[in-house]
Amino acid sequence: MFKNIVVAFITKKVKEKPFFVGLGLAKAFDGNVTIIECVYKKPPKLIFFETKEDLRSIEQQKKMAKKSLYRFEELAKRSGMKIKTKIALTESIAEWIVDYVKEHRTDLLILDHPHLSELEENHYDYIIQTINHKVKVPVLLLRS
Repeated sequence: MFKNIVVAFITKKVKEKPFFVGLGLAKAFDGNVTIIECVYKKPPKLIFFETKEDLRSIEQQKKMAKKSLYRFEELAKRSGMKIKTKIALTESIAEWIVDYVKEHRTDLLILDHPHLSELEENHYDYIIQTINHKVKVPVLLLRS
């Protein structure tokens, strides 16, 4: 039923629960899992081009995301599953996820949704609502 499962981490707080749920569903349905680490790209200091400091900052963001994804790859290997990982370094997480889901024939999208401060809650609710309205696949929100 769910052959192509995407787990997208849109916050920095909760990652284990969505990962293990996605991995469990993939095992149950003999499917594939793609883990996406969503990171907001910091805007450049100058409008027209990125400085060396901006490029270093981007590389640092990628390095941190890769470190997190590597840990999940290792956990998947231990459980006998192979997963794909992707870094979404973008200015619009919602649009990036919507495009990815449409292009990769996703059967199920799993999103993390931890309890956050009121300001963060409003921001992430907007992202989740945008994704939910634009994709035509089931979306599983996991609260912690």
